[in-house]
Amino acid sequence: MRKTRFFMQMDKSHLILLVIPIILMLWVYYGKQANFIGLAGWIEGSWGQDACSAIYEYSAAFLLMFVVPALIVKVAFKSSLRAFGFRVGDARWGLRLVAIALPVLLLAAYVGSLDPAVREEYPLAKGMIGHVSTFLIVEAFYLIYYLGWEFLFRGFMLFGLEKYGALAAILMQTIPSTIVHIGKPASESFAAIAAGLVFGYLAVRTRSIFYPLILHAAVGIGTDVFVALRLWGL
Repeated sequence: MRKTRFFMQMDKSHLILLVIPIILMLWVYYGKQANFIGLAGWIEGSWGQDACSAIYEYSAAFLLMFVVPALIVKVAFKSSLRAFGFRVGDARWGLRLVAIALPVLLLAAYVGSLDPAVREEYPLAKGMIGHVSTFLIVEAFYLIYYLGWEFLFRGFMLFGLEKYGALAAILMQTIPSTIVHIGKPASESFAAIAAGLVFGYLAVRTRSIFYPLILHAAVGIGTDVFVALRLWGL
């Protein structure tokens, strides 16, 4: 009887807190490059395997971080994705902040590309450097990775936990979004703390995930581009 009451007490926020670690563990253990590479010995050429494995990781992230929570919102919560930040929101305020922050973050991406640890980590598909069309395709998949990331943390989790207060929701989504960076270069992992707070505030302020998405994707894709240009000798 007590167990029955325990599960009956679960509401939307409890389900979100249960689902988040499951999604992240599935991605970390089964959705990474290494998982694909272990099965992709038939792909000839290091750049082809690199590109396919990066696309696999980005697609797995999109499936787990966007499609799964979106289905939960629609089927289990019977709600709209708009209620979880999938909308334009306060465009005037959001675009103004993006215009101010974007040059700063691109500069940060350039500075980050000077770090040997960052150059060793990015881009994920190093074999594609020198293959411009492949590079552009992989970066397009990188963008949908960021859509999934922002929807999971700054949409599904943040707006789903907002009943505890905006600040508490921002802090709660910052914890897993930072922890999942463990194993990345130290500079990136520590920056993830600030990013979680700033992007979380931006999502709450604009009621949209799209402005954090623009800034986050600019840093990630910008880092890939700057590292690639450096490796190309430009």
